[in-house]
Amino acid sequence: MKQQIPSLTAKSTILAAFTLLVCAVTFFDQPSTNRGAEQQTWIAKINPDHVSKIELTKATGKTVLVRDSLTEDWSITSPLKQAADHDRINHLLAAFRREIPVDVQVDEGNLKDYKLDASGSIVVELWTDMDKPAASFTIGGDAAGGSTFVRISGNDAVYRARIGGRRRFEHSAAEWRNRIVVDRSEEDIQGVTVEPWNGAVVHMVRQPTAEETGDGAWVVEPAGSPGWDLDAEAVSTLIRVLGKMRAVNILDDEFDGGFSPPAVNINIMDKEGTEMTLAIGRRQESGVSFVRVAGQSGVYAVPETDVRAFLGGAEAPNETIIFQVPESEIDRLIFYQRKTQVDLARHADTNVWGVSSPEGLKVDVANIQFVVRTLGKLLSDGEAGRVSNRRSGLNRPRMVFEVQRKDGSHEALFVGKHFRSKQGEIYFYVKKQDSTDVHVLSEKTLSRLRKGFGQN
Repeated sequence: MKQQIPSLTAKSTILAAFTLLVCAVTFFDQPSTNRGAEQQTWIAKINPDHVSKIELTKATGKTVLVRDSLTEDWSITSPLKQAADHDRINHLLAAFRREIPVDVQVDEGNLKDYKLDASGSIVVELWTDMDKPAASFTIGGDAAGGSTFVRISGNDAVYRARIGGRRRFEHSAAEWRNRIVVDRSEEDIQGVTVEPWNGAVVHMVRQPTAEETGDGAWVVEPAGSPGWDLDAEAVSTLIRVLGKMRAVNILDDEFDGGFSPPAVNINIMDKEGTEMTLAIGRRQESGVSFVRVAGQSGVYAVPETDVRAFLGGAEAPNETIIFQVPESEIDRLIFYQRKTQVDLARHADTNVWGVSSPEGLKVDVANIQFVVRTLGKLLSDGEAGRVSNRRSGLNRPRMVFEVQRKDGSHEALFVGKHFRSKQGEIYFYVKKQDSTDVHVLSEKTLSRLRKGFGQN
């Protein structure tokens, strides 16, 4: 007898169908694990080690930083050409060690409110040896909580994103310059020549080795040079510090670090035969010395301890002061040339120095401060010796700088003819009023003084 299979009731059939429907909906409605990634907006997804060029564009201009594909060294290629600061660039690139998504969109348009307009923004483009930048976005102001307002190129949407802050990208072209002055390891340096302004020349050279590797012990020549009684280890340490000396700041070319003449010139030759010449100025301030590098712009402010030994081999030249008036005693500064007269005085309201006459003359405050500082303690660039009035032109001065004291007395500098030194530099004959001593003043200093009185 066959066993009969019980038939499904109508109710059971409906329940079974409903169960199948729920399972189907559950299956087809599975959320995609990639949907969030597809909808995420990214500021940058790059490997910073592959970045070969960085372009930073502000309203004031564009700075271009390029990495050499062979040496991995960074340099500034525009608007100036100079080695770039690796530490500062590494700080910028550190922001891209992780992928950078946006936090949230906060607005669209209204770019000025977020410093994302043309006048306040920084356009950042990172290249990885491709025809187009691998990342291109615009940085605005910093937001609360460590985020920064950003805009992706070609999009007016305003986002917040964590890119490490605007300050990483905001430096001027000059501030991207390499602060390591020499940037050579001790092993890479073959010889150093020290030329004091008024002393004997000293050479630091490596002794030859049997293998002719050029890595012998350091010696000082000529032996027994006064102030240079150093053993090989001491010389090695001295050159190692020199090679990695880092400036605390890089100042403008016009900064007077005491280079007329410098206290010491140092010539450095590396093993590839490349030479670099440093001039260490006579001026020192608060533990800082000033250094120029031949062929490079700017004056490096370096720790005095890094160059002290190079100044020890020779007595630094004494300052020759033409006249000195403390700023607290200065009432007025006056420039005369033919029919031109310009007066500088403190503003009564702010006590800040400015042009008091003629009205309407605009002068940069930095140049005025240079005048106040320089004429308050006027240093000679050298004594001219016995020079006739006809030769110096001081019987009929071309221009006069006057410093009036609050008590009514004054000091005045007469400026005569100019001449060119054997090194090609231009100097002017000068002397203090009521003095027979003739000095010289560099054309660079004189031009800066004139600028402080609005004269080009």
